[in-house]
Amino acid sequence: MNGRQFTFGAPGNPLAQILSVLVFGVVAVGAVIIGSFVVLAFLGLAAIGFVALWVRAWWLKRKLGGRGPHDDGPGRPAKGIRYIEGEYEVVDADAERRRSGGQR
Repeated sequence: MNGRQFTFGAPGNPLAQILSVLVFGVVAVGAVIIGSFVVLAFLGLAAIGFVALWVRAWWLKRKLGGRGPHDDGPGRPAKGIRYIEGEYEVVDADAERRRSGGQR
């Protein structure tokens, strides 16, 4: 071809070596800075998402009156509701008439 040889290696010129080290240093520092901004952006988005989910859960809990779906255990009435316990017997009027002979 044209007789030139391309050698990939350290150039013999010390000024070119110093310049290449400085350029590499600037590129490396730039990569670290850009990488830190990318990581901070992801962390910021994650924090915003976490806060949004937390506010949504708080809003739903407030909307339900402070009661979650699992707040009331079995046997415990909801807040403000009173139960009266007792026994009862179902009385069938027709069956009573048949047993007593049809008299009322």
